[in-house]
Amino acid sequence: MITVEPWMILRCPGLSVFIYAMPKGGDYKKWPFEILEKILKKQVEVKSNSSGKPCLPHGLGYVNWSNSKGECILAYSKECEVGIDLEFHRERNFEAISKRFFAGNEITSEAETFYSLWTKKEAYYKCMGGEFFATLKNNLYTNAKIWHLQGPYKEKHDVAICISYGARRPPLQA
Repeated sequence: MITVEPWMILRCPGLSVFIYAMPKGGDYKKWPFEILEKILKKQVEVKSNSSGKPCLPHGLGYVNWSNSKGECILAYSKECEVGIDLEFHRERNFEAISKRFFAGNEITSEAETFYSLWTKKEAYYKCMGGEFFATLKNNLYTNAKIWHLQGPYKEKHDVAICISYGARRPPLQA
């Protein structure tokens, strides 16, 4: 049985963002659609815009989700665009990756710094849209607010959520 209780509610002046964590044993490919059906109390068709961002029908709010290592986390708001990213830590060549994708002053060999920046950048991109690699190279986050959260998982991980008060979503794909 799917519970509709949020794992966390982020409240800002004039808006709320509900964050849901998939229960153990869930199917991260199906769960986002199942939880949306519970939240909205009806089945809806989720379409994608030109950037691949999931979009709900007009008036039903804004949604985004992320999965890593079989876990899934979803952000939903009735009032504002949202982007969320979940990344479990694993060994990588952080310096080489950050040199390729991050702004010059963000290059790091430290896992904690890398994952904090990566999730922030990906949540921003998923919220605001744009060109993915240009967003990674940028270290400015205009028209948005980003938070880092400690997720409900025991393994080392990072979660970042981004909201935009006035972003216009790109048109849906035909």
